Amino acid sequence: MSKTSFEDMNCPIAQTLEQVGEWWSLVILRNAFCGMSRFQEFQQHLGISTSILARRLEKLVDNGILQRQPSHEDARIVHYRLTDKGRSLYPILAAMTLWGEQWAPNPQGARLTLVEKATGLPVAGVGIRAADGRELQPEQITTVAGPGADDKTHALMRIREETA
Repeated sequence: MSKTSFEDMNCPIAQTLEQVGEWWSLVILRNAFCGMSRFQEFQQHLGISTSILARRLEKLVDNGILQRQPSHEDARIVHYRLTDKGRSLYPILAAMTLWGEQWAPNPQGARLTLVEKATGLPVAGVGIRAADGRELQPEQITTVAGPGADDKTHALMRIREETA
């Protein structure tokens, strides 16, 4: 049995995947963060079929992650630009990049290194920080059900409490 939609699942992770979890969406966003903006550029670089690319771009636009902008030079040309909502996905892509280099490395060496432009130094990592700036590890964090939590979420939090 395959899950085709997380639309009815009351979970922030599931809802994030509903918007950006399709097979090609995150690599399209990776390319958008690298400055790619035109349909033909995405298609040529990714080797994705035009119909799949059109569907993925449409969904990213419908979800407010990308916006369509006509070119100033030629109104027939459309650019896909990251919105603020789309730009806020960067830490997720950065974390996936760092995770992939550590846990799914290329034997020939790093494929990508995240580097701070101002210093030229590699980015130390992506983490979760406390309100005072300390980096926290997963065992130092708990999850608390909020006002939008449903019965399944409350059950999951009970399991977490029992196994803590």
